Amino acid sequence: MRAQQYFEALQSCPVTTIGELTGGRPFVVLSPHPDDETLGTGGLIAGACTWGLEVDVIVVTDGSGSHTRSKQYPRQRLVDLRYSEVHQAGLALGLRPDRIVFLGLPDTTAPKFGPQFDAAVKETLNVIRRSEAGALFVTWEGDPHCDHEAVAELAKTVRRMSPGLKLWAYPIWGWHIEASAEIHQPPPKASRIDISLYRDRKLKAVAAHASQMTDLINDDPDGFRFDERSLAPFLGRYEYFIEVSV
Repeated sequence: MRAQQYFEALQSCPVTTIGELTGGRPFVVLSPHPDDETLGTGGLIAGACTWGLEVDVIVVTDGSGSHTRSKQYPRQRLVDLRYSEVHQAGLALGLRPDRIVFLGLPDTTAPKFGPQFDAAVKETLNVIRRSEAGALFVTWEGDPHCDHEAVAELAKTVRRMSPGLKLWAYPIWGWHIEASAEIHQPPPKASRIDISLYRDRKLKAVAAHASQMTDLINDDPDGFRFDERSLAPFLGRYEYFIEVSV
C-alpha cells in the first residue's frame, strides 16, 4: 500500500489508554539515537511515570554522527552532550537517570547480526527480565534509517526470546516517507494514546535535546537539526503505536 494510505490508517486507529497499551506493567523503550525515545514515546513515558509504572529506556547509539565537522564539539564532547540531553529530557518526563541504559554503539553502525548485535540482545533481555517488563517499544522497521532498521530487528529477536512480551513500534522518519512510496506491509494494526495531559512535559523534554533542536552547535554547516516540518509529527495530541507480529 502507499505511504499516504498507511499513515492515514495509522492516524485514525483506535484510541486506547496507557494502562491498556502496556497491560499496566513495566515496559522498556528501545531508542536507536539519543532523542528518538522522547519524540516517539515522550507522552507515554510521562504518563507512565505519573501513574507509577516503571519505565526503562535503552539508547543504542551514541549520537556522534549528528555534527561530525564541529570543532567546538569533537566526538566525545558531542557524545557527552547527547547523553546529558537524554537525562535532562528524562527528568522532564519523570524518568529517573538510573532507568536509562546507553549501549554506546557509534552512530550509523547499529548491527543486524554478529557479536555486537548479540551483546545488545543480551543487555536488552537483562533489562526486560530485571524490570519484569510486559512490553517493548521500538522504532518502526519501515523508518528509512539504517540504525532504526537494525534496532527494529534487535527488538524482534528479543521478542522471539521472551514469550508473552508485547512488541510495539513507533514511527519516527516514517512520517516523512514520500506519500506515493510503496510500503510493503499490511495496513497497520495500531493504537494511539491521547497525551494531552503530558504534552507540556513532552515539549520540555523535546527542548532538552538542544543540540538537535537549535543552533547550539553552530560550527558545522552539515550538522543535523530538526526544523518545523520534521518536528511536527511529534508535537500533537497523540502518540501512535503499531503492533508488531514476530
